[in-house]
Amino acid sequence: MPRIVFPALGRFAAACLVLAVLAATAPARAAGPTVELYVTSWCPYCTKAKAYFDGKGIPYTMYDIDKDATANMRFKRYGGRGVPLVMINGRAVSGYSVAEFEKALAAPPLAPAPASSHPKIAVPQ
Repeated sequence: MPRIVFPALGRFAAACLVLAVLAATAPARAAGPTVELYVTSWCPYCTKAKAYFDGKGIPYTMYDIDKDATANMRFKRYGGRGVPLVMINGRAVSGYSVAEFEKALAAPPLAPAPASSHPKIAVPQ
């Protein structure tokens, strides 16, 4: 009997391994874009950026850089000099620009950086 059970368990384990690899390597885009808004409460263009993503039904995480010191440090690390700074799939869009938002949303996500290095951010020129 063990000869019948063990090969079946081996195939089951192999199938589980294949499924785990497929799940780990699935494109991030399948779940939708990753959007972070770095804003201030007094910025009218930040309000417009929020309205753009709300209108498109695109979920985002919003950080007020005047109230959140950690978010302010990330904002500076990403090269932020003005608000809004919008991070879309690892790409920085500085200011309010629907054309740049749509360009970044259409682009494939940047590959995540290895844990030991700093994140690589594409900043439009």
